[in-house]
Amino acid sequence: MKFVYPEFLWALFSLAIPIIIHLFNFRKYKILYFSSLKFIQRLEQQTRSTQRLKHLLILALRLLALAALIIAFAQPYKVVENSQSKGGSPVLAIYIDNSFSMTAKGAEGELISEACETARGIVMKAAADVRVLLNTNTMGGVEQRLITKAEALEMIDKIKPIALNRSIDNVLDWQRSFLDREEESGEKLGSRQYLILSDFQKSTSKFKNIKKDEVGFYYPIQFIPQEQGNLFIDSIWFSTPIHRVGQNSELTVRMINSGKESLTNAELSLKSGSIRRDVFIDLPAGKQVETVINFTEKQTGYQSATLTINDKQLFWDDDFFFSWYTDNETKILVINGEDASSSVAQVYALERFYSETSINQNEYTANQLKGIDLVFLNGVNEVPSSLAADLKSFAETGGTLALFPGAKCVMASWNSFLSDIQMPAISGKFTTGVKIDRLEYDDVFFYGMFEKKKDDLNLPAIKQAYRTSKPASAQVYELIHLQNGSPLLLRSGGSMNAFLFASALTDDFGSFTDDALFPAIVLRIAEMSQRKAPNALTIGKESVFPLYKKNEGESPIHLKNSKIDFIPMTRVQGQITYISLSGNQALENLTAGTYSIVDEKPEGMLSLNYDRVESNTACLSENEIIEGLETCGLENVTYTEVNEGNTMAKIDIEKPREYWKLFILLGLIFLIGEMLVLKFWK
Repeated sequence: MKFVYPEFLWALFSLAIPIIIHLFNFRKYKILYFSSLKFIQRLEQQTRSTQRLKHLLILALRLLALAALIIAFAQPYKVVENSQSKGGSPVLAIYIDNSFSMTAKGAEGELISEACETARGIVMKAAADVRVLLNTNTMGGVEQRLITKAEALEMIDKIKPIALNRSIDNVLDWQRSFLDREEESGEKLGSRQYLILSDFQKSTSKFKNIKKDEVGFYYPIQFIPQEQGNLFIDSIWFSTPIHRVGQNSELTVRMINSGKESLTNAELSLKSGSIRRDVFIDLPAGKQVETVINFTEKQTGYQSATLTINDKQLFWDDDFFFSWYTDNETKILVINGEDASSSVAQVYALERFYSETSINQNEYTANQLKGIDLVFLNGVNEVPSSLAADLKSFAETGGTLALFPGAKCVMASWNSFLSDIQMPAISGKFTTGVKIDRLEYDDVFFYGMFEKKKDDLNLPAIKQAYRTSKPASAQVYELIHLQNGSPLLLRSGGSMNAFLFASALTDDFGSFTDDALFPAIVLRIAEMSQRKAPNALTIGKESVFPLYKKNEGESPIHLKNSKIDFIPMTRVQGQITYISLSGNQALENLTAGTYSIVDEKPEGMLSLNYDRVESNTACLSENEIIEGLETCGLENVTYTEVNEGNTMAKIDIEKPREYWKLFILLGLIFLIGEMLVLKFWK
């Protein structure tokens, strides 16, 4: 048996004190007066042996109680021989969680600082021949090696928080796989001890993929923040994708209060160029709240903004960066078929914002799609396979399609094309119940088009319409309904942006072009055809940013701000260049903020934010951690909690079997035994 604090064993010399006291007490005599000496003789015979036994028993109990307490303070432990040991150097595998959640405040500073200090103390106390495998969430090639104690201490000093988080099962699998490969390559390794220094957040701590291990020793060391709550901005979105100068933009912000206390008048600030907005919000405990901020677009081009919320616990998720593009025109290509309506070009000629080009169907070439936002099929009866393929590619790369078939459309041709772009097929015509019944006011398509919702609008009637049959896999929104329940106008809800008008614009199909609803719909389709890149991306997530108007050139694309110049991965699909920000390279080199996209000259603007997965600070309990590890088949698990400033507590990995609690219990038993003897042994 060994001791963590062997110096306490010097206190065993204090056992001489009760012995001396008892010896002096045994020599004391009392004078008793009796009328006859025969009573003294009888008393002496009856009590001498029992009193001596009682005194010795009390002395023994006191000595045992004091010795048990002294040994408990010395913290005894027994080193359990590891069956895995083969005479090689012992291995100390240390994982220090350096994700952003570890920047929460502990009793002695940030949790990451406490974890590094604890790891430093453990390494310094480890045996001289120990081999250390030290890794953080980076888990890169530099960390995939066995190092000495001195090298480990040097690496610990360099650990900094990063945006990457890892699950516990991934970390242990990575460590064990590396050590297994080392042994297979001829490296002699002894006992393995795994230290996991983390706050064990519920959102990232997973155990399900851990393999069974009966010989390794596992030490989860949990660091508890002073406050578990957090206030953060989760996401943002615009009520409409349309951005035009002088137009009101309605921005919705979703915030989450993950703490147990409700917050009153939390300040949310918006900064965008000369625009400043401050909003004060009440956030109930454990709830999410959405608020709307309105501002007016003042200029064209790329715009960026920052939302900030004041929080006292975690700071990395207090800012949310986003950007957008306010265009000065929308380019439209109108392809006229046999039954084309001249009203389409007339509507787009009403506003200079729309740059419209009309061609006949037989004049079309693929080069005419370059730089176009909207392709309008006007009265086309048959869609050739070459045109269908070009339009599908156009829609897949962010373009918008407005599909207005002719009066004599070839169903097979149209339906083959509609199937490719995941839109409903059209079939025969019907002439009953063709009066327009209602509009879907709640759809984003009609946002701002009407001052208020009205059910008694004087809606136009049409004479004929096409039946549509929605495919099972397609996501389609019906915008205008006829009285017989069939849709007149449909919008694609999938990855492609397309609109289908289930009728024709000729006189024999009705006079829809004469009603005010027609130009409103045609203009809104054009407004929603502006190609929009994401307002923001998450660093490291599988997502891409499209460049619709990239200049031709051979130079690589750079992401730049005042401190960073990063070359991201890119790929080209059709006429679109996509920027990818997934993987560890982006996590290690980029920080949250707004970047300029530059090759030979500026190409755009891109906003990046950190993943919010760690913003919810709820952590696993001691039982959840131990049960999670033991359920996976880890038999030797010793849990330690670092809380309220006890980071300097002696965490000794060489004592997998501790006995100080047992000696505390024995000490209490001996003291209780002494009291019982004194009370009941008369």
